[in-house]
Amino acid sequence: MTIASCIWIGIEHLAIDVAVGAVRSHRHTRQVFCGGLAAAEGLRAAVNEQTSTGQSGDLEPEWHDADPGTIIGAGLLSDLLRQRSPVEEVVLVLPPWDARHHPAPLGTGGEVSLAVPSLEVTLDHTRGFVESVVMSAAAARAVMSPPESIGMTILSPATSAQSALGAGLQALTETWTYVEQSSWQDQGLQLALMQPAQWLSERASTKR
Repeated sequence: MTIASCIWIGIEHLAIDVAVGAVRSHRHTRQVFCGGLAAAEGLRAAVNEQTSTGQSGDLEPEWHDADPGTIIGAGLLSDLLRQRSPVEEVVLVLPPWDARHHPAPLGTGGEVSLAVPSLEVTLDHTRGFVESVVMSAAAARAVMSPPESIGMTILSPATSAQSALGAGLQALTETWTYVEQSSWQDQGLQLALMQPAQWLSERASTKR
């Protein structure tokens, strides 16, 4: 029997309840978690505990340290996607819209926060954000084919953008997803941007 894989990217930004719910709802799909493992120790422990107390025959999750926002990490993810074929779904978990120490929220006039991020932090956040979306999508499309594959889902941050940079990244992601959807549909694949709770609700209703 061929085992399909669900590839998670950016797990350092993934809520524990969503990860546990994914494992619980997809007991016969291999869950492959990728991202900054050092920042996801609590999530990893919770998921492993769920599988250790689950049903006989449950698939053990896999864990890989890989960042799609870097050239090396993107290469590792591309190799991993090919090795874990057939890939049922790729789920990209976005980081917060705002860079660390974001400036004052939108609509507060010209007041400048004391926590304005440096130019280096702003550029790193923007570059990493955009590259993770583009590289993850390219790697996913390269290995996906219906009917085995559903497509790619991008999970939005739980909180809205509170800075001009964050609002720009949010608008860019929404527009990019909207424009790209038609080409994915031409291949018989889905491309969606949604909140984690919505994804979990939809996938729970179609347990595998």
